[in-house]
Amino acid sequence: MFLHVTMKAARLLLPAACLLWMTGCWSRVEINDRAFVSGMYVDVSEESGYEVSLGFPLSNRLSSGGSMPSGGASDGNPYAIVSKRAGSIPEAIRKIRSDLSREISWGHCRIIIVGTKMAESGVDPILEFVTREPNFHTKSYFLVAPGKGKDITELTPVFERLPSEVLREFAERKVTLDTSVKDLLEAAARGGDAAAALLTIGKVKMVSEKGKLSTWVGTDGAALFKNGKMVGTFNVQEMRAALWIDGKMKSSVISLKSPTDGKTISFLILNSKSQIKPVVSGDRIRFDIRIEAEDDVMSSESDIDLNDPEQISKIENLLSQQLKGRIMSAIQKTQQMGIDVFAFGRYIEWRYPKVWYEHQDHWRSTYKNCEFSVVTQVSVKRTGVEKNPIVRQMQRQQGGSR
Repeated sequence: MFLHVTMKAARLLLPAACLLWMTGCWSRVEINDRAFVSGMYVDVSEESGYEVSLGFPLSNRLSSGGSMPSGGASDGNPYAIVSKRAGSIPEAIRKIRSDLSREISWGHCRIIIVGTKMAESGVDPILEFVTREPNFHTKSYFLVAPGKGKDITELTPVFERLPSEVLREFAERKVTLDTSVKDLLEAAARGGDAAAALLTIGKVKMVSEKGKLSTWVGTDGAALFKNGKMVGTFNVQEMRAALWIDGKMKSSVISLKSPTDGKTISFLILNSKSQIKPVVSGDRIRFDIRIEAEDDVMSSESDIDLNDPEQISKIENLLSQQLKGRIMSAIQKTQQMGIDVFAFGRYIEWRYPKVWYEHQDHWRSTYKNCEFSVVTQVSVKRTGVEKNPIVRQMQRQQGGSR
């Protein structure tokens, strides 16, 4: 009898359990009531403190087939930018939320752009908001605009649908520094020394826009932060040296003058790796940096014989010395400014915790006097089928046939 009752109860509970999967998410916001933030742009406002701009994709104007769905304007952009000013970043965002017909969702935001004045005043207010917003990804990239961050929203996304996607690709493809919110938070715990990508902006006539004068945005050097405030910049070569030090240099092109006739030879960097080792001897702190890279010959205007091992060895030495010079230039610049944007202090903390305990309170002063030994080894792996300039070979063949 007991077994019969139990089996009957199980048969009744099974349909009831299935009905639970059919219930709605009563505590959640429906997807068609959400406004997904694709990018956040923050500036200092002289009038009221901060100006926050949020980028949103317009779902009613997005179509994979290229044609606009019904209800969408055919001549409008598939994204919108909404800006508000307030005394604090959360207050500005609250004002934006009040003007939207949908609830703001932060789950798709992958880019934060700040203007130069905002960067110079300090990024702590941004980090304060981001860390307290549970749906904000700390892996979002952080970049600095040369003027106002809001100006970057005017860029024309030729290859992408949204302006934020263009900026995100810059970081993901490693053509510039891929500093994230997480990196800035870790830097804040160490004193606020960090480096972030710096953008450049201009107006050009674009064929894709039927020759109209449009806003173009590209990559530049890097912004240097001390105590969370921008205090200087790297040029492009110094920024790329930072990529080498971090072991993030990929698919780059480097050129040099041929040792035989001074003509240009270009190389494609296929892969690279870096190794940083701290060495403490008494009161002296030294960092041994070793960087290895493999190159392919991309083009050659020189008559140099690329089939000669001796000539290849000379080229490899020139490439190695050029790379070493750029890396040392970037490191020396940070030492002069007293900012450890490469976080060399972490290596001391990991390897020599007692030494770090002695220097952590005045690490910037210690960093100025640290020694650096940089060893670079660039190997030319492939020179291509043609060992000499193709155009010159054709000229010689034509001259010989006359």
